[in-house]
Order: sequence, then structure tokens, then C-alpha cells
Amino acid sequence: MWPFSRKPTETLGLEGEVAALQRQRAIDLEILDGLAEGLLAVDRRRRIVLANRRFAELFQTRDVVGKPVHEVMRVTAVFEAFDRALAGAESVERFTTRSGIAERTFEMRALPLASEEIAAVAVFIDVTRLERLESIRRNFISDFSHEVRTPLAGLRSAVDTHENVEHLTEAEAKQLRRIMARQLSRLERLVDDLSELSRIESGDLMLARQRIDLRKVVDELCEDFADRATFTVSGEDVFVRADPLRIQQALSNLIDNAIKYGEGKPIEIAVAERGAAAEVRVTDRGEGIAQSEKEKIFHRFYRVDKSRSQETGGTGLGLAIAKHIVLQHHGTIEVESEPGKGSTFIVRLP
Repeated sequence: MWPFSRKPTETLGLEGEVAALQRQRAIDLEILDGLAEGLLAVDRRRRIVLANRRFAELFQTRDVVGKPVHEVMRVTAVFEAFDRALAGAESVERFTTRSGIAERTFEMRALPLASEEIAAVAVFIDVTRLERLESIRRNFISDFSHEVRTPLAGLRSAVDTHENVEHLTEAEAKQLRRIMARQLSRLERLVDDLSELSRIESGDLMLARQRIDLRKVVDELCEDFADRATFTVSGEDVFVRADPLRIQQALSNLIDNAIKYGEGKPIEIAVAERGAAAEVRVTDRGEGIAQSEKEKIFHRFYRVDKSRSQETGGTGLGLAIAKHIVLQHHGTIEVESEPGKGSTFIVRLP
């Protein structure tokens, strides 16, 4: 008999314990893989001893067990959080990663663990959407408070004049009423446009896609704007799957913008099929846009000519709304322009 041989009952008992431990480990891993948060555990040498499925999905990694943390995640905040956890302290960090052109924000909570195998564990939560919504909320409040000052100042001035001047002529009274009505109308448009833009940016807008003819949409819009401008429309029927009301809204904003800055000249609209995409080009023959302004014109409240926007009653949100509607349809929008030669806004839809 070999000196280290075991009795059959002892062997079966040990094998049973090992099998039970393996089953329990499999259950534990299944539970961890079912978590909505990413989980990463390291030993004292900062080598990964455990990573759940969600972690792999969040950071697009695989087979990370046994690797040092710095080989898997090249983020300073992560290293520092694990250093504090290994020193016995809990910590919470936020950091941003980039994959292609997309940025994602994560919140990481790291804490020490009194275990022979695991020295520290961290949980990762994707807070990208929460960060975006919070940013939208902050911008909304900031933008609204800034933009609302002008119409409110006009209203206050008109009201003060009406109350403090004892003998107003009928013409003066009518003028004050017109000022108040105009500023109230501007406030209403501002509130409506801001609410619409915030809804689109927050992702709450649901698209009712159907097969639509872009040439028909353009023709109908030209009829709607016929009392404000003349149009030259070219191109054949081009069909896309899109939300007809939203595409109409986006193109309407582009046409409205072309009329405001087109200096009374005819607006040219071309509809065409470009490979796998449909293209609509809206061209005005106005003053044009400087190169430095091109990226900014799609920002909310940005105006190339602030005085003209005040005269035409614009809110500075039309192009921002158009851009977000096009992006929600997985399309693109851009502008070609030279000072003194007008501008062409180009929408492409898949």
C-alpha cells in the first residue's frame, strides 16, 4: 500500500467536497455575470482574479483573469482607486473612455476585501446617459435664463411706460400693445422650441418611421412658404424610411433659415439619390458663413447675425433641432458656405 493512499470513503468524501465547492463557485459566477454592473477583483499584486460578463461588455475585453490591471485598463483614476482600496480605504471615481468617436462615462466604486485570494474589488456603472441628461438640464436652465432676458426686458419696459405715463395717445397705446404681443409671442416660441429640443436630445422622441417621398415633402413645404419666398426645386422622387412629421420639421427649419438669411433671393432646393443615401440640399444666396462659424451654427442659440435674428423673431434653436432630428434618423447634416456667396445645407438620410 502506498504511504499516502486514502481509504475509499475518505476519497469519496474529499471528492464530494471539491465537487460541492465547484458547484458553489459556478453558482457564484453565474450570479456575478447576471449583475447589471461591471465587477473586477484584484489580488495584492494588482492582478485580476475575477471579472464578470458585464465588465467585459462595458470595456470590450476578454480573457483578463491573471493580467495586471494596467494592461486591461489604461485609466489613471482606476489605478488610484485600486491603490486606495489596497491601502484599506473605499473610494468613488468618475472617468471617461473613448471608443472610436463615442465617449462613455463610468462611475467606479472600489473597496478593500479581507480575503486570501481577493484584496480589492471594484464595481463599474455606466452613467453616460445620466451625465448627458444632467448636462442637458444644466444647459437648458442656463440657456433659458439667458435668452428669456431680452423679451422680458421688452415687456417690462412696455408695461412700465404704460403705467407711468399718464396721457398716452391712441397710437402710443397701440404701439405698446404691439410690443407686448410681439415679446409674448417670442417667449412662447422660445419655450416651445426649448421643450422640443430638450425632448429630442434626451432621447425621449419616438420616431414613427414609414416610407416617404422626400421630393413630395419638399414640394409641400415650398407651398407652405410660398408667401415668404420663391423656390427653385430640382430632382426626382426619392424614397426613405423616416418619420414624415420630423423630417418635415427639420427641412422646414432649414428653409426658414434660408429665407431669413437669403436676402430676398430665390431659394434653391435639390433632391437626389447618392448611392445608398438620399440627399436634400437647401441653398440661399445670402451673405454666407465664415469658416470659423460653420461648426457653431448647429449649437443652440448660436446666431451668425444676432441683430437679424432679433428682427426676424428667431429663437436660435431651429438648426439645432434640425441637426438632432437628422441624427436620430442616423443621417448627417453639414453646411457648405463662403462669405458673400450664400450657404448650402446638406441633409443625407440612409
